[in-house]
Amino acid sequence: MDNNPAQQAKIKCFGSKAALCAEATRLPKIDLPTINLEVAPRYGEKVEWRQKIVIQLSDSELPIACAVLMGYLPNAHFKRPGKGIDIERQENRLLIRASAGTGNLFMLPVTIGDSFRLCTIMLRQLVKQTGLGDETLVLAALRGAAALNKPQVN
Repeated sequence: MDNNPAQQAKIKCFGSKAALCAEATRLPKIDLPTINLEVAPRYGEKVEWRQKIVIQLSDSELPIACAVLMGYLPNAHFKRPGKGIDIERQENRLLIRASAGTGNLFMLPVTIGDSFRLCTIMLRQLVKQTGLGDETLVLAALRGAAALNKPQVN
């Protein structure tokens, strides 16, 4: 398998103030397929990828993110020391928020078409994780795993 980052599948989404790149990658310690979520500010046509906030989804987080995109969960929060990314279902779109430190908050509405493409790259990585040839089994497992996730009360 080619682990060259330039050869990995990527989905990019662009809003007026931020952009998102979801890239297929592998978890280094356990060598499982996953996704890196990268959110960067956008100024006009220029995206400042050097200022991006990156979170690599763990083996537990990838099914949660995919479950939000599939409509099984309303939202998810992925937090690391000093940064985080939220994905929230809203009417006719997803809203992605990424923050890191003071003054680094990027928000991006994701259209239905882009959310479909994001969902497909996540599902592809989950299928690779399981090694199952039957995507129907992966969808059933995803639905069951999502049912275990209890919404947090703020």
